[in-house]
Amino acid sequence: MQQAMKNGAPAEDDPIVAVAIDWMVRLRSGEADAAQWEAFAHWQALDSRHAAAVRRLELALGTFASLPDKSHRPVRRALLVSPGRRRVLRDSLGLFAVCTTGAWLLQRQTPLETLTADLRTPTGQRLHRVLADGSELWLNARSAADIDFRSDGRHLYLRSGELIVTVAPDADRPLIVHTDQGTVRALGTRFLVRQENGRAVVAVLHSSVRIDSIGGVSGILAEGQHARFDAHHIERLPNTFEDPAAWTDGFTELHDRPLCELIAAIRPYRSGLLRYSEAAGELRVTGTFPLDDSERTLSALEETLPITLRRHTRYWVSIDLR
Repeated sequence: MQQAMKNGAPAEDDPIVAVAIDWMVRLRSGEADAAQWEAFAHWQALDSRHAAAVRRLELALGTFASLPDKSHRPVRRALLVSPGRRRVLRDSLGLFAVCTTGAWLLQRQTPLETLTADLRTPTGQRLHRVLADGSELWLNARSAADIDFRSDGRHLYLRSGELIVTVAPDADRPLIVHTDQGTVRALGTRFLVRQENGRAVVAVLHSSVRIDSIGGVSGILAEGQHARFDAHHIERLPNTFEDPAAWTDGFTELHDRPLCELIAAIRPYRSGLLRYSEAAGELRVTGTFPLDDSERTLSALEETLPITLRRHTRYWVSIDLR
């Protein structure tokens, strides 16, 4: 049972890891009795490597302890019993050396911070919903939003990811999308908002919108215009040929854009880690690429660009120049 350790992380095929995963699944089922807990403690005491494997699993799953009580049961149930789930956990252990985010595996499927959102989408899934006022809302993969429709206004709070809204007319109740950096107010019918790290992106698909940053900067975008804004600045972006709403049909369009933008578009559709070198990310790409079959997209890129894909596990792919 001797297995190599890399950077303090257990090898992904270590049988000790497999046993530790079985223990964690069993004990988190809510059905373990005192005898099983005692047996688990005895197993850890038999070998220091047993306890080490458990500690690494606890690092990944420990976030559950901080969830609201009402969230414990459904979140834990998602990890129970299935041999397929255990295989996923085992594969993910190979990422510990480079990825120290707690509950990494579950985060890649459904971010924990969005579990209480009114609307949310997991990895690889989109959502279309007709709202109470007749407006239509689309959520991209790995996105979340809250809805608060009141007598004085219709408010959407974009927690993460990307949405498109087609606004139903209502002269007495403006529709406003809230982001971490400010608000986007509908002055027409259809627009896109994407939440990124430290900034938000807006694209107007029809009519116009008004941006108001939390720092007091305001601006109006007309149909076909794009902008990126943070708390204190609004940056107008050049017009492009791409359809920013193409993801609603399962595609992304790029015209002479850097590869890193395509990777950013397909990441919400992959459960694993997808990385690229700086040089590879700067390569230019043009085309229409399927989002729901990212492996097909990656294979096409490898055939047409001077890049190499390295698959460390099925959940960890890195891209570099040949």
